[in-house]
Amino acid sequence: MDSCLTDRAFTELNDQIINLLDSFSALSTLSSLDIRYPNLDTILRKALRGLMENLDMERCSIFLLQKDQLVNCVGLDWDDILLDIPENALTRRSVSLDASTGEGIMGLAVQTKKLQHCRDCSSDERFKAVPGQAIGSLISVPIFQPGGEVLGVLNISHPRSFFFTEWHERLLVVYCNCLGQLIINHRLVSDMDREIEKRTSLLTRTLEEVQSAEKGLRESEEQLNLVLEGSNDGFWDWSLVTGEVKLSHRWAEILGYSLSEVIRCFQDGFQLIHPEDAFGVRTKIAMHLLGSVPHYSIEYRMQTRNGGWKWILDRGKVVEWDESGKPLRMTGTTTDVSDRRWAEEEKRRLENQLNHSQKMEAIGQLAGGVAHEFNNIMTAIIGYGHLLVMKTEEHSPLRHFAAQILTSAERASGLTRSLLTFSRKQISNPHQVNVNDAIEKMGKLMSRLIREDIEFRTELADRPLIILADDGQLEQVLMNLVTNARDAMPSGGLVFISTGLEELDAESDHSFGSEQSGTFVRISVTDTGIGMDENTREKIFEPFFTTKEPGKGTGLGLAIVYGIIKQQNGCIRVSSKPGQGTDVSLYFPLVPGEETRSDATCSCPMKTGTETILIAEDDDDLRRLNRELFEECGYSVIEAANGREALELFQEYQDVIDLLVLDVIMPKMNGKEAFAGIRAIRPDIRVLFTSGYTGDILNGSSGIGSEHDFIAKPQPPDELMAKVREILDRTRN
Repeated sequence: MDSCLTDRAFTELNDQIINLLDSFSALSTLSSLDIRYPNLDTILRKALRGLMENLDMERCSIFLLQKDQLVNCVGLDWDDILLDIPENALTRRSVSLDASTGEGIMGLAVQTKKLQHCRDCSSDERFKAVPGQAIGSLISVPIFQPGGEVLGVLNISHPRSFFFTEWHERLLVVYCNCLGQLIINHRLVSDMDREIEKRTSLLTRTLEEVQSAEKGLRESEEQLNLVLEGSNDGFWDWSLVTGEVKLSHRWAEILGYSLSEVIRCFQDGFQLIHPEDAFGVRTKIAMHLLGSVPHYSIEYRMQTRNGGWKWILDRGKVVEWDESGKPLRMTGTTTDVSDRRWAEEEKRRLENQLNHSQKMEAIGQLAGGVAHEFNNIMTAIIGYGHLLVMKTEEHSPLRHFAAQILTSAERASGLTRSLLTFSRKQISNPHQVNVNDAIEKMGKLMSRLIREDIEFRTELADRPLIILADDGQLEQVLMNLVTNARDAMPSGGLVFISTGLEELDAESDHSFGSEQSGTFVRISVTDTGIGMDENTREKIFEPFFTTKEPGKGTGLGLAIVYGIIKQQNGCIRVSSKPGQGTDVSLYFPLVPGEETRSDATCSCPMKTGTETILIAEDDDDLRRLNRELFEECGYSVIEAANGREALELFQEYQDVIDLLVLDVIMPKMNGKEAFAGIRAIRPDIRVLFTSGYTGDILNGSSGIGSEHDFIAKPQPPDELMAKVREILDRTRN
């Protein structure tokens, strides 16, 4: 019997891991869709294809809400994918099957704003049969926009009854939240494109009107000279016969010369033009002299008297011809436009920074939401995996299988932590760390990452360098940088890590990250690899950007490094040139004083006790797991499915409860609110908060505070039991 239970538990854990990977694959496909497709139907159809390719379903469709009617937008079934039906053929095959709000499964999903699951369509009165389609089970999920209003409905179906599970329901709720954001983003981009087109058209008409008006302007040379003398424009008069050029005082002043110093012929003037611009200037002049364009106009750079460069706008036209129509004389004006050009360059730089920041934030929000759901699943897998190991004989082959499951689960948890770190929502445990000690402890591990043809050296500062950081995050940063350095040296080389102190001020190059001033601890990772050009260097921290071959990099490693450094109020400098290696320097604010926290850990059996614990957890699997764990260790357990139920149970059993274990994020009443109500009844009660993602509940002045204990999901059972025992012993003492 025990063997059967173990096999079943193993199978269930394996199925949960497979479901987890399928979920991540489906959501990753959705997040990678390009919202700049002009047709929303194309985007939604690609989303449905990605969903069907990752999940076992027969047919799916999306209906969008128009007034009170659900209008069929796109539909897809498995035959479409197997036969690789073209996109235009799919559009023609879309079925027009509309429904009103409140009618049928879809209408109820919109009306109730809740998922509707028809497990057996043959006996469910809510289901309305569709001609020509064999549907045994059906799920309709409302698609929301960020404000909570319903945009439409996602439907999935299968010919077999009772086919879909609770896992399908949980995944589809998360999927539809992401899908709603995708639809809203597409509409915003489409509106913006239409506005840009409208304004471009208006600008074009305006320019045409200006050019038309200029054709009617004819002024004499004397009048033009009088006007120019009082303006900031320079004036030039060029004889096409002799090459002689006459210039105004203002023309000379723009470049810093006196009138007696400036050029007197055409060729002398060209020597002052920037080499990159000279060909364009000659071409524009030639086109005007040949009659191809009515006016000559161009912006280019000219060298000033002090050796610098100024941007000028040069405009002119032929004003005199001989009897045969050959041009004899050309006049024009020169305007200093350096300030405008520099302002435009600065504007482009700031726009690029803003776009990068918005891209990081958008992808970070998606990653944080997905990782939150994964954490609950991984906590259950790790917890039951530990119980399985504990209850299996030491030499049983099943114990080895269970250990492999735990290893895979820990790797999946690492991915979850990476996603949360990337989104800057990872719950970290910063403390004072001596970076020299941390690098020495990681030395062996980092040396194993590199190949035998790569030398690994360190040069650490003589004095302790204390920063405020999370051990795991610091390790993750260094591992990512060393791995990138290794991959940049396919023929071998040197990886060199050094530490030191540097003073940064407002004038310092902060490159990527904080612009604070003060004393910073520097950690540099240098390699002698292939290096990179400036264009690549500017993109290396963008999510999903990678120069590695397909399958050898996700493009998230350095984006995660960037997120961690930003969390610590630090900055990053990257120096590199093609063929000359790369130096990545991390800067953390220095913490004065000595390290105050030991990193020593203890591997001990799970702590036991006889006290009574009130557990509040909204996830059914985790609640059952925690009950089994605590009862296995001798504790008495009272369960609550949400914060409100926890408050009611505490009022009933307050005299016997010794400790609260509260999940932070729960429906009806979150952990913080529940604890506030319980503490009003009994101020001395102790609490242990637990969560994999707290959102903004623990942040700010209204947060829980350091006087209360917290443990992050997913946590191994022995750590949870040790933390509980520590709190109870501390309370008793």
